[in-house]
Amino acid sequence: MKHRNPLGSVLPLRRALAAAALGLAACGSPPTEPEAAPDEPGDFSGALAWSELEQLAESPRPLGSDGAAAARDLITKRLAASGIAVETLSTTAESKGFGPLALTHLVAVLPGASADRIVLVAPYDSGSYDGYSFVGANDGASGAALLLEVARVLAGRSLPYTVELVWLEGEGRLGHGNGDERELRWLGSRGLAERWAETGHLTGIRLLVSFNRVCDADLHVARDSGSHREFRESFWKAAHRLGLGDAFSPSRGYESVTSSQVAFRERGVRQVVAIEDTAFGSDETPGRYAGKGDVIAHCSRDSLTAVGRVAVEAVESISAQLAKIDRFARMPSAEPETNRRKPEAPLEPEAENAAPPPAPAGENAAEASTPGGASPEAPDAAGSL
Repeated sequence: MKHRNPLGSVLPLRRALAAAALGLAACGSPPTEPEAAPDEPGDFSGALAWSELEQLAESPRPLGSDGAAAARDLITKRLAASGIAVETLSTTAESKGFGPLALTHLVAVLPGASADRIVLVAPYDSGSYDGYSFVGANDGASGAALLLEVARVLAGRSLPYTVELVWLEGEGRLGHGNGDERELRWLGSRGLAERWAETGHLTGIRLLVSFNRVCDADLHVARDSGSHREFRESFWKAAHRLGLGDAFSPSRGYESVTSSQVAFRERGVRQVVAIEDTAFGSDETPGRYAGKGDVIAHCSRDSLTAVGRVAVEAVESISAQLAKIDRFARMPSAEPETNRRKPEAPLEPEAENAAPPPAPAGENAAEASTPGGASPEAPDAAGSL
């Protein structure tokens, strides 16, 4: 059974006092949820992220619409207020029944000590459904709002690696979403991954994280079997350190999450992680609020805050880990050349009729085949980082 309000047990008293003060200042009209102030000015602010989410989710933002353009304008202005420049990147997509589609993405770069990159992506559009206007507060706006606040926080910190933040258009589904139209999702990430593969921009990505559907009031982030194992577990460890284990349950079984990270993994980027709750409002995918019920009333600022805090903690932890490995790799060997062991002779080849051992299906083949979601015992090799 899911648990509500994953931050309920850890909000400090000063946040409650700040909430009361803000409520009194609101001319007697209390907000939907109590305001929460960050512990320090440079911390992730759930109040700011929630404000961004409310504005993004005011109206539908289907691909190519005025609503999508308004969302881009909001994102650009919010980043400018934090001193972050934004570039527009366009891709095109061929689609059955819809013709060529023009997609507009926003890219912000936070320079770090290394040109190697930590890439954080999220959709900002809402997709579209036949028969009703789809707002996409959770599926389409929550990741975008979270990324805005993460950008503000990281922009004020010393970064060992360059951080590239991307708001994608074309990730939501079009039309009915049945049959061939099921493929008309994640057009933005597919187009961007293809563009970056052609230009060589995929080189130097040390970590890529996809965020979406992260403000479910009953938040349980899926433990994606297709994500890089050690980097994925860094998010769960960060949640444990912060006291947010309800949102990132260590006992949760593995799931296969299809989201924006897949396009990059298919292009050879192994260091990907998906952060997403696949069941909106219930324990079974897609959840009772997926679709028409995907509105701000079914979202929680506490959940958005939990994922944001964990995201900042995990990204900094992974960056520090990678920087340590890079420093070690650059160290000259202290062992004299004459004392180094000579390479051993290669092993004798197997008999010609001996079959080679089967290759694993992928990065986390052991996880996908483990019954009940039990964690495999063998950790990633150090070289996988």
